[in-house]
Amino acid sequence: MHRVAVAEMLFTLDPTEKPEAVKLIEDSSNKVVPTNGALGPVMDWKLKDCIVVHKLLDKALIDQDAALRWKVRCAEYFPYSTYFEGGCSSAVHNSLNVNGGASHPEISQSENALVSNGKLEAFKNLTI
Repeated sequence: MHRVAVAEMLFTLDPTEKPEAVKLIEDSSNKVVPTNGALGPVMDWKLKDCIVVHKLLDKALIDQDAALRWKVRCAEYFPYSTYFEGGCSSAVHNSLNVNGGASHPEISQSENALVSNGKLEAFKNLTI
């Protein structure tokens, strides 16, 4: 995240340095952090950090190509993230029957069921 702060300040001080600022961000690496007994590798970047960087690239630096590359990169680190539309995310189109579960026509009949991800409209007609 230090490189991101430097990139943001570089762009703020001299907007002509935008390509260098983007390069600083994109060249940063997600290192494994010492875990003190935690099971499995723990990466340095957190989901909220990746979201902040994505918003910086998209809104402050106004570089949609870099923002898209960042989104793809973070989707690999956070496959369950709906923000980055990771491969295991519920935001991925046609992910309702990923595990071969029964089809629920009352849920999947509406295309809005996928679009409104996180809302309960799709479940109003669900009966148990």
